[in-house]
Order: sequence, then C-alpha cells, then structure tokens
Amino acid sequence: MKPVLGAEGVRALDRKAETRGVPSLLLMESAGRGGAEAIRAWRPDLARGRVLAVCGKGGNGGDALCAARWLGLWGAEPRAVLLGEPEGPAAEEAAAFRATFPENIFVWEGGDEDLTAWLEESDLVLDGILGVGLSGPARGIARRAIETLNLSGRPVVALDLPSGLAADSGRILGPAVRADLTLAMGCLKPLHLLPPAAELCGEIRVVEVAYPPGLWGEVDPLAWLLEEGDVRAMLPPRPRFGHKGAFGRVLVVGGSVGMAGAAALAASGALRAGAGLVHVLTPEPVFPIVAGLVPEALVHPGKAHGGMLSPEATEEALGLAEGKDVAVVGPGLGRGPGPAKVVRALLRSGCRLVLDADALFALAEEPELLLGEHGGLVLTPHPGEFGRLVGNEPQDIVSEKIRWAREKAEEWRSTVVLKGPPTAIAGPKGEVYLSATGNTALAHGGSGDVLAGMIAGLWAGGTTARDAACGAVFVHGRAAELLTGNLSPRAVLPTDLLAALGEALASVQG
Repeated sequence: MKPVLGAEGVRALDRKAETRGVPSLLLMESAGRGGAEAIRAWRPDLARGRVLAVCGKGGNGGDALCAARWLGLWGAEPRAVLLGEPEGPAAEEAAAFRATFPENIFVWEGGDEDLTAWLEESDLVLDGILGVGLSGPARGIARRAIETLNLSGRPVVALDLPSGLAADSGRILGPAVRADLTLAMGCLKPLHLLPPAAELCGEIRVVEVAYPPGLWGEVDPLAWLLEEGDVRAMLPPRPRFGHKGAFGRVLVVGGSVGMAGAAALAASGALRAGAGLVHVLTPEPVFPIVAGLVPEALVHPGKAHGGMLSPEATEEALGLAEGKDVAVVGPGLGRGPGPAKVVRALLRSGCRLVLDADALFALAEEPELLLGEHGGLVLTPHPGEFGRLVGNEPQDIVSEKIRWAREKAEEWRSTVVLKGPPTAIAGPKGEVYLSATGNTALAHGGSGDVLAGMIAGLWAGGTTARDAACGAVFVHGRAAELLTGNLSPRAVLPTDLLAALGEALASVQG
C-alpha cells in the first residue's frame, strides 16, 4: 500500500527527518534532483531545452530551483524567476543557482510583460510558486504568476502540486496552475487523486525523497492507495477440498418491474466472486426474468404491489435471510413503502448486509437507523446517494471523499464504499483505502450492481467486510481495464464485466 499524506503529515515527516539528522536542505536537494531526473525520463527533448523555473519563497520554490539547476548541469538552458527572496533552505538553493548560473536568475516585481516575455522564450516551465501549506485562494503576486503561466501555452511541470491547490482535498480554491506533469514529492497527496483538483495535475509521477525509511511508520496517512499485493492478501481463501457450502451463502433482495436486470447482475456478481450459493428474492412479476437471467441462482418470487416488493414481503425476506452469510439489499428494489419496510426490517434483523442503490434511498428518509444496532454493514453509495444520506451536495462529497468516508464509517460503525473515481473504502475504525483501478467503462447503469454482489460474495467467503470491499472494488476496476485493452470504454457493458471477472481475479491472485 502507498501512503497518501496530507499537509500535516508531510510537515511531521520533515520534522522527524530533522531530528534523525536529515536536515531540510538535504531533503530539498533530494527532491529537486529526483524531480530533474523524472523530467528527463518524461521528456528528454524538453529537459535539454530552455527551462524556466517560476519560484515562490518556500519549499516548492526551492525544489524548482534545485531541479532547474540540475537540468542546467545536464545540458539545459535554465532560468529562474523569483517571486521575492526565498526563505529557509530555499534561500540556499537560490544561492546555489546564482553561483552556478549567475546571469540567469531574476526577481520578478509583478510586471506581467516581463514574465510573459520570459515564458515565451522557454520550452518548459517548472511551477514552484506555492506548496502544500496553502489553505485559501492564491493572492497577490502568486496569483498573477499563476494566471500568466496558464496563458503561456508552455508545457508545465508542477513540483509536488500545481500551485493554487490545497494538498488535503480535491477542492479548487481559486486560480491554479494546469500542469502537464506533476511530480509528487515523496508520496501522493489527496489532491493527486481526488477530482476536480486531480484534473489539473496531468500525468502524476512519485519522486523518491531521502527520508529515513523508518519514518513512514511514524506518521499517520490520510489514506492508503491499494496495490495488487494488498488485495491478493485480502481475498478469502479457496481450500482445495472446499464445497459450495464452504464458500458462503448470499441472499440478493432486489429487482422490480423495469429493473429486473439489477437483481440479476448483483446475483451474478456474487457468484463470480466465489459465493457457493446465491438466493434471490424478487417481486413475483419479474421472477421469471431474473430466474432466466441467472440460472445458477435460487430465485424466489416475493409478494408484490405496484411492480415492487410489497410490505407483506418483509416476512419472506427475513425468512430467506436466516442462515445466509450476507444479504445484498437494494439493486433495482424500487422506491415505495414495501421496499422501505423490507430494508428497515433486514437492518434490524442482525443480518450482515450490503446496502446499495434503492436501499440507500430508503435509509436517506430515516438516516438515524444507521446509528442503531446492526449485524455489520457495507454501504456502497455513489456521491449523489451519499449526499442524500448526509444532506450535502455531491460535488462537495467528491472533493472531500476521504474525510466524508472516514467520518461516516466511524459514525455508522460500518464499511463505507464511496464510489469513485477513485473509490474510497473506509472501515469503522477510521482507516481509509483508495482504489484507482478502473476507467469510464464502469460508467454504465448496472456496474454498481455487479460490485455490490461481488462484495457480498467475497464477504460471505470468509474475509472481513473491509477486505471484501477493497478486494471487490479493485478487481471490479481491473476487469474494466482488461476489457478496454481492445475495446472502447463506451462499449463495455456490465455483462462484459461479469465475463471478465475471472481473468481479473486471476491477474490479482497471481
């Protein structure tokens, strides 16, 4: 897993390095030289051209000065523009640049014509204007520099983050640099992953910084980015002599007239994730459709009214839930008094539940139900559904996804899967994992139903709710990636995802 640190985590890392005998200047030199090497690997032609570093007074300015100096030593024509005299270790980097290229460093007084002229004479721009400490919109000379840089049309490499963005979220605070490449120093920060800020980062590469290795375990990341090896360890075991009874029993409660496919996709997702037995309770009018779509499942017709499960179907749902390891509730369930009563009854029953789609709509009408006793929950909202649950706008949810997922997972004592991209998976103890697998092939109705079923299938197979959610999200995204190797993402359907899950699981399991 890769740590995702916020501004305070980065500052803590720097302080701890100082106490271990690694001063800030050495860290800056490590970051700057690593950045220069990354630029040479990215665009060797630009790395040998006319490079302009636009530098603020702080650490990002120092990183940019160092990177420009090293590119100059390797054959580039470097120039540096200072937005005031640098401070701390950045001042020493400015002195080193002056000593090496004394004719090529300038202090900018704010005249737009000057900076525009310097930009026009450059092949590549290094953005070192503002860093991770920003908490509000850029102002003054920094703002003018950002706006002028964006108008230049030159390729831009941002050192650590595009200036004008805050490290801890995906919010755009005000004017911000639009980068072609962002070099994340030491580790990823939330803004590198969360939209809309991530859209300004361009390509993102992590540059190693010379922190003592033991320090990483002494700081608390805001989240962890999942990698293949992590997910491999999270998947439930498949004993050689296992049988269908050993791999978990799942109940899917869903479907309604016009949305029979949602229940079928969820059931198929559970089966493809390895569940030994899958039952489906669906309204009697769509029972033949669901039974025909998923011949491997045991499909039960439920009492119906208006094309949805009726309130009288509650006892059927509770009866079928007995003896099941996990129940998936919500895919295509519909919105009405019958579905709402079924959701409430199952929540109070002590069953382990994966709550998706229309089950989340029912809970949004009574969110206090999530504060009561339950047998274990995984909630799988997209930002719109989550926004209804917490009374906030979806765009605010997206940019603060890590914080929201953590707070509500702790409050609801549940696992929250706040769908992406990237998807944030938060456990009840406050841990947050991010999965960046997948692409726009998942942007079709029904993909979430497959995912909900997969989570239930893995959970029923013997892993924890959190690990089931992490594994399902990662593999679900991997399936989309495999399919789009030869297919357009716009043409990939959820049924295609189901067919690709076997290959996706094999690629993770090794």
